[in-house]
Amino acid sequence: MIPPLELIDSIEFIHTPLFRNHEFLHRRYTLEGYSIAQISEEISSSKEAVRKALKQFKIPIREPSQHHGHPSQAKFGTRLSAGKLQKNKRELDVIATINQLKAQGLSLRQIAKILTNLKVSTKNGAASWHPQMIKRIIDMSASEGRS
Repeated sequence: MIPPLELIDSIEFIHTPLFRNHEFLHRRYTLEGYSIAQISEEISSSKEAVRKALKQFKIPIREPSQHHGHPSQAKFGTRLSAGKLQKNKRELDVIATINQLKAQGLSLRQIAKILTNLKVSTKNGAASWHPQMIKRIIDMSASEGRS
């Protein structure tokens, strides 16, 4: 009599997380300009794991204030549609109003209060405006020649 055969059924998965791949990180972070947050979201890893790997591979980490070319949100006055930036008429009207109020001598705090009282929603749909956001919009529109 022949002894029964023992079947061993196993599949070995060899998976190296993408944050441990120097070439991938260099391409995404340095060449394509993705942020650490965008990379971590893409590969389902933590931002800290990506940050540590960048340091380990001696890939210089950008300052948080440096633009990286792939904003997670379109600037106020624009919207992202089918991967392309387009003008957002409602937000452009809000920018014009902000600039008019500033030209009339109102403070950032006063402008924020007016927009909040008029129930003008922010880019993220929030009900209240912060003076710092008003300042960013004024600075952005001045740099783009809209003021």
